[in-house]
Amino acid sequence: MFRLPNINIKNKKIFFSNLLLVAAIILLVGGIVMLSSDMIKRHLRQQKIDEATAQMDQVIAENVAALEAVNGDDTQIEEPVMTMVVSVSGLEVNGEDYDYYDDYYIAQAQSDAADSVNQELNDTNTGYITLQGVGILDIPCIDLHVPIWQTTNSDTLRYGVGHYVNSVMPGQVGNCTITGHHMLKYGSIFNRLEEVQIGDTFNITNLRGHQYTYFVDQILIVSAEEMLNYVGGGITDTRQVTLITCVYTDQGKMRLLVIGHIQDGT
Repeated sequence: MFRLPNINIKNKKIFFSNLLLVAAIILLVGGIVMLSSDMIKRHLRQQKIDEATAQMDQVIAENVAALEAVNGDDTQIEEPVMTMVVSVSGLEVNGEDYDYYDDYYIAQAQSDAADSVNQELNDTNTGYITLQGVGILDIPCIDLHVPIWQTTNSDTLRYGVGHYVNSVMPGQVGNCTITGHHMLKYGSIFNRLEEVQIGDTFNITNLRGHQYTYFVDQILIVSAEEMLNYVGGGITDTRQVTLITCVYTDQGKMRLLVIGHIQDGT
């Protein structure tokens, strides 16, 4: 007996094939848009970092010249200031909401200085915040030259590295903690910090132009909880800096600590 083909079944197959094709195209386009958006954000963040670095270098150079004019007498010049106004949204770093820096900062920042800076930098009613410059971090072995900002909140760490306010300032006796993101872009912020080895040196130059050279003598990989034992200013009576970023190991997400000291007599 002659039978007509089942048109409905054939049409259904074509319909579902087309539907799957459209879904695949949408996912592909969406992926391309997200990738492009992330690349644009990275580019814009790097522009801001480069701009801030240039401004910080200029402030330092001006203060070095001013100090030379008064024979190095700090009391003869005003306290240098370097700030940068940035938006609180638009250039977020992927995963910044899950970093441990903010959790620790909120839980531990009990001093008046920490509360003051935290309140100032998180007053987001205007949609903008003002970053407060500390100085410049140089790590020659990984070609890093990046601004240091006061505090370690997520807004700050998009544009350089952050100084934990409950640690000492660079050059002082005690531990100075500097944190930064392990960015996806090669060479950006602390992306290459894993390449630093014991015996390497890094420099911190404050806004007055005083440069401090630290010799790396300890490298640790610890959990986020263990990290709490290494960030406070009072954990040592030496002149120490602890650089911190995220690192991935077979144990999952950990924290890389690069610790350096100023040698006696320097």
